[in-house]
Amino acid sequence: MPRDKGSDRVLDIVETLLKAQLHAIEDLRISGAKTIPAPRPLAPMSKNKSKSQTRMAYEVLFSAGQPLHVNDIVQRINESFSVSVTRDALVSALVKKVAQEKEFVKTEKNTYGLLGRD
Repeated sequence: MPRDKGSDRVLDIVETLLKAQLHAIEDLRISGAKTIPAPRPLAPMSKNKSKSQTRMAYEVLFSAGQPLHVNDIVQRINESFSVSVTRDALVSALVKKVAQEKEFVKTEKNTYGLLGRD
């Protein structure tokens, strides 16, 4: 069955996209650099949803502009969001994110910052 011009066009587009992706991968391999995007403000949540501890910690650290000790993070969450957060639960959540290399970094003992900034 002969192909029509429309399907050939689609295949050309897919081929171009795949070549561009392959080129980007090759560039990353050559540079060997792992780029981490700078932290940015989080999008506002709907009023019906509650914020997770890590989201509140992210917002506190973003506003602070520097790494903070976990006790300071807990205190600022309690003050800013009127939510009681336990230190142990927050540390557990932050340690998981640090291990996954997502959003947070540990800068000192019990001190956390934002990945890409601190």
